[in-house]
Amino acid sequence: MQARRYIVYRGGEKIAEISDQPGPLISAKAPPPAPDAKPALHPFLSATAYVPEEEGRLRDALNQSRDLPEYLQALRAMGFRVEEAR
Repeated sequence: MQARRYIVYRGGEKIAEISDQPGPLISAKAPPPAPDAKPALHPFLSATAYVPEEEGRLRDALNQSRDLPEYLQALRAMGFRVEEAR
C-alpha cells in the first residue's frame, strides 16, 4: 500500500509535508545530521517542515496528538490548510 501524503499550507506558502508512514521529522532550521547519525523516528508519521517560524507550533500540535487524523485536525483548527497530495 502506498503512503498517503499531505501538504500543509499557511495561505499560499507550503509549511510542511507529512506522510502517514512512521519515519523521521526533518527540520528546515536544524543543521543536517552527521553522516553516521540515525534520525529519531516518529511512530505514526514522517514529516518535513519548511518554515522555521512555524516549527514550534507544528511540534506542539504533534506532541498533543495521539494519531495522524488528530494531528491533521489540530493543524486545520490552527488555521492551516491541509491537502492530500495527489
